[in-house]
Amino acid sequence: MRRVKSDPKPKSAGRKRPVRPRDAQTTRAALISAATTLFNGPGYFATDSNAIARAAGYAPGSFYKHFSDKADVLLAVYESYVAAEWNGLRAAFDAGGSTRERLRRALEFIVDFHCAWAAFRTGIRAVARIEPAVARALGQSREKQLSLLAEATGLSVAKNGAGLLLTLSIVERLADTVIEGESADLRIDRAALLNAAERAILPLVTPG
Repeated sequence: MRRVKSDPKPKSAGRKRPVRPRDAQTTRAALISAATTLFNGPGYFATDSNAIARAAGYAPGSFYKHFSDKADVLLAVYESYVAAEWNGLRAAFDAGGSTRERLRRALEFIVDFHCAWAAFRTGIRAVARIEPAVARALGQSREKQLSLLAEATGLSVAKNGAGLLLTLSIVERLADTVIEGESADLRIDRAALLNAAERAILPLVTPG
């Protein structure tokens, strides 16, 4: 990330605490942004609300004016994650070409995206085992994923739900295989893995 060089302080200015925006929307967005960085870096369990508030540039007590607890801000981060994931997938599918070409772009995107969010994904799956609200959010997201995948492929969840769910499972396992280094350990390169996934998924997302 490029670091923007700030203007030097006048010598007479002394040390002053930076003025932070006070409107609720800006503060909430800053907290979510800070939580995103921390959850996808040190991880959910290595982060607390005080660290999130400080990283956002606010006093620790500011956190609880916007979120009830750490799991609450995790859900807000997850909303952003889901939106970014599906915006990327829509772009891959909407770019045109054959079904195979669209699928390949989607696979390339999802592997890169999941790799970039690896720590966050590990954390939220672990939290879902102990936080019912997070587990519910993941379940609701899965339903939305099926609907969006059906829309992108021209299939029906009612008729093709099993195949669509299997597609999502294959894609997620594909990304985990790359992230965890399993394919590298077995000396299977990324291109070969994507080719195999493409062949497995294509019949599942092709109408007819």
